[in-house]
Amino acid sequence: MFQRYIKIFDHEVRLWASTACREWDFPEPSEEFFEKLSARLPAGLCATIGFGIDEGIVVPNGFTFRIKGLPQTKGPYKWFSKNNAKRISRPNWEWFIHVAEYIRLCQAFKNSDYVLKFEYKHMDIGLYKNNELLVCCEIKVKSTQAENLILGIKAYEKGIDLTTPDRGNDSLRKAKYIIHQRPLFFYLVAIGARYEFSVSFPEGKAFELKEDIIPFI
Repeated sequence: MFQRYIKIFDHEVRLWASTACREWDFPEPSEEFFEKLSARLPAGLCATIGFGIDEGIVVPNGFTFRIKGLPQTKGPYKWFSKNNAKRISRPNWEWFIHVAEYIRLCQAFKNSDYVLKFEYKHMDIGLYKNNELLVCCEIKVKSTQAENLILGIKAYEKGIDLTTPDRGNDSLRKAKYIIHQRPLFFYLVAIGARYEFSVSFPEGKAFELKEDIIPFI
């Protein structure tokens, strides 16, 4: 089954790239492009997306996609972005990780009362029950990016001025989100890495992240 889902992904990603090239009047993608794509996206991630497509969780359309069950105002999202080089070369890497993690969560909670939110209130994924945010997730491509974001968020644990503009400051924006939404757990995912934290709000501090393992709540 694993190989079948990889084949589904491989077929779809070639279709997405070719469709984007036709729409932008670019030359067809080269084999070198797909080799670089395969080198960047590991097999497990590709198989997960292939599974999500097969199950109807991800609904491709041209070189864009929607997520099953989301309002029409959410998306479509693009697998690739146009550039000025007149050839396809800019996969939106974060979407691939984001979609794969969402599919994993859909499977984990498909027969439960939990509700998943995709791209919701400045966080990539949220897990809710009875309208209460339990877990929020942020996606990065590289582990170094995730680690830097963690350090940036933790810099605001002691205190934060909520009136400070956060445009262009992802750490501040996520710290504000944690304070306003008050999740029980927060985690980050990158290729090959997961960082999980419980969230508390002790007196005298804005919040506190503590390394933890998120329970199956």
